Amino acid sequence: MESSVSEDIGPWYSQKIYARYWTHYNQAMQWMHRHKIAYRRAMESFYQQSVCPSQNRSSRRYSDWDEDKPLREGPFSVYSQSGRRWHPPRPQLVSHKKNTAMERGSKAVNESEDDEAIEYDLSNMEITEELRQYFEQTERHREELRKQQQLEAEHHDLYVKADHDLHPSVGRSAQPPLEKPGERRLAEMKKLYGVGANKIQAMETTMQLGFDRNCDKKQPKYWPVIPLKL
Repeated sequence: MESSVSEDIGPWYSQKIYARYWTHYNQAMQWMHRHKIAYRRAMESFYQQSVCPSQNRSSRRYSDWDEDKPLREGPFSVYSQSGRRWHPPRPQLVSHKKNTAMERGSKAVNESEDDEAIEYDLSNMEITEELRQYFEQTERHREELRKQQQLEAEHHDLYVKADHDLHPSVGRSAQPPLEKPGERRLAEMKKLYGVGANKIQAMETTMQLGFDRNCDKKQPKYWPVIPLKL
């Protein structure tokens, strides 16, 4: 008695509450099948037209969309033609079939891409003055873009987030310094202010020390800058 009841109920994934899922699954599989057929025929038509452009095969282009059976009679429908409940395949088998279909589709796409690859013979190509200038300009733009990316990367490293303090993060390194600390700054100050460079630098250092002392004491945070025009 119990065995007959279990046979009538069937596995959990064949219950009626999952009928909508299997309906959608059936529609997706049918669409994928039609898409593969249409893609294959489109590629065949493309190559045939490139060889024999006089042939007209437009009548066969979309004929495969009506070749499949209705959803109720499909291989993944919930009910069979006799009206009995159809038990869908186990999830492991379904996933295996999906992976196999995806692998076949990827192989077909790769084969079509390999067929479309065309080799060009550039040995007899004429290098004109205009083409040479174009190559030079392209290389110059590429070099400028590379320098711009390096500058943006350096500015990004110096960026201070709003949730941190006012002191930028300085990377640590075990390598010795490349130059004496403050030497570059002193040279810049002498170039700008001449004889009074030492006095002005001392004033700036005093102001910076006072600012750092107040920051350490008050621990201020950045105020978020929000544009008025949102």
